[in-house]
Amino acid sequence: MTQNEMIAEFQCPGCSVGGPGTCDELNLRTTDGPSGKTFWCDSHSAGTFMGGAGRLALGLPKGFCRYGTASKMSIRLHTKGDKPDWDRLNIAVWAMVKDGFLFVRTYSPRINHCSIDVIEAGDLDMVPEAIDVGKFIDEID
Repeated sequence: MTQNEMIAEFQCPGCSVGGPGTCDELNLRTTDGPSGKTFWCDSHSAGTFMGGAGRLALGLPKGFCRYGTASKMSIRLHTKGDKPDWDRLNIAVWAMVKDGFLFVRTYSPRINHCSIDVIEAGDLDMVPEAIDVGKFIDEID
């Protein structure tokens, strides 16, 4: 899957800036650092709000789509073969494989920030310390 296809799949749905094929604001950002070879659309803004739950990123599955109290959540996308270097400063908390992608909720306690990593062709063996959300996904609202 290309970078633009992954952005269209996981960031564009529900974005207040625009959707796949209708957005003139695509701002592709990339980095090669502790988070791995990561890319995302920097213009992304979750445009869906649900009372009691807050903002939602509609392109992500249950357990990974809620922003919580944060005004912005990092959605970091990784093509096949790339992944973050999780450690004590970037902790893989929840993980789930769905439709050929590994979704990981990563927490950075030093800066109190949550990120969602989406890894093409990833598997749970990449994050043995993370809780497998797939085992109880139907219990999550």
